[in-house]
Amino acid sequence: MKILGIGSHPDDLEFGCGGTFYKLSRAGHQVHLLIMTSGEVGGDSKTRRAEQEKSAKILGAKVFWGGFRDTDIPLTRELIDTIESHVRKIKPDIIFTQYFEDTHQDHRKVSQATTTATRYNRNVLFYEVPTSMNFTPTVFVDIGSVLNQKLAVLKAHRSQVYQTRVPKLSILESAKSTAIFRGYQDRIKYAEAFLPLRLTLDLNL
Repeated sequence: MKILGIGSHPDDLEFGCGGTFYKLSRAGHQVHLLIMTSGEVGGDSKTRRAEQEKSAKILGAKVFWGGFRDTDIPLTRELIDTIESHVRKIKPDIIFTQYFEDTHQDHRKVSQATTTATRYNRNVLFYEVPTSMNFTPTVFVDIGSVLNQKLAVLKAHRSQVYQTRVPKLSILESAKSTAIFRGYQDRIKYAEAFLPLRLTLDLNL
């Protein structure tokens, strides 16, 4: 399969989908990451791009850049066209994008634009990040066997590990806590959770 993950900033996709993407890549599927900005408001843009490329190498994924400005992604035709062009080029079987209810304006706009840009696509799922609100998932992926790899791709974003806005809390602790909570909801130890916009079940098993 071809997988497309869409995120506003470096490390968004790793938090929400890192374990899932690692499992998919190691199973032989093609994973593509579309990152809309270089995250320059949260750090040096060159550093953050290099961290994203390092993380993608661990995931076995290919990175594409949207070229928009951090904290100032516009909900415009340009944004929708950028997503659509990558969807046409990659022809993904599954698309992961940010959840529409979020305290960060970039996340909200990317979510809304993706909903429009993928209106003719099957298998579109929303993922969560620390700023997601009222996220109530119905799809879960067991990441128990790859939790350490998920933490490794987050560690690759070295400049962001302690940028949680919570004193002494690292993104690694936040990600592990989220995995435990979502795992408990699915009656397993560690999970990543998703909410489908559309999801097709293949019953020809």
